[in-house]
Amino acid sequence: MSKRQDLKKEEKAKIIKKQEKKAAQKKFLKDFIPLIVAVVLWVITLSLLHLPSIKNEVQYFFTNFTINSTLLVGKLLFIPIQSHNFPNITVDGFTMKVVMECTAYNFYIFVIFLSLLSPVRFKQRIITLIIFLGAVFIVNNLRFIVLGYIGQHSASVFHFLHDYLWNILFGLMVFIIWAWRYGGFESVKNEMKDN
Repeated sequence: MSKRQDLKKEEKAKIIKKQEKKAAQKKFLKDFIPLIVAVVLWVITLSLLHLPSIKNEVQYFFTNFTINSTLLVGKLLFIPIQSHNFPNITVDGFTMKVVMECTAYNFYIFVIFLSLLSPVRFKQRIITLIIFLGAVFIVNNLRFIVLGYIGQHSASVFHFLHDYLWNILFGLMVFIIWAWRYGGFESVKNEMKDN
């Protein structure tokens, strides 16, 4: 009879383990479906913004916004920044052409979807959206200032930083803010404690 009881206990343990696994998968999907939806909507929006009928207006809007905001930040920080002919911006004598990809428009759009679709209270979504937009705004404007000074001294370092480092920095910044605002770090800590 002991063997029969042991078999029943093993079967019961397997059933419980299966149920726990299903519950964990369900929780994972619940937590990450908004992220997946945000990525899908982001891709769709980027595709729509590149439609030939509106592409030029969208490009002008984001480029103009970026140039004007960088000029404003430069004035506030007493940094010599000018823009005499659109879409160029000059930082202390070093001129850069601002193109659509330099405007961080894709990060602005992504953080809007990421914030508004997150599985938290509406108030927390709005606070996080403001934090995200402010962070992207500040980092993108400081990027032009830093790159302007670096470009004066080394074209190769300028291109390396422009092409690689800033994209990595933006992605890392978005991840850190997302994890901080939505308890990503806490859930990882709790998971590590449980194991």
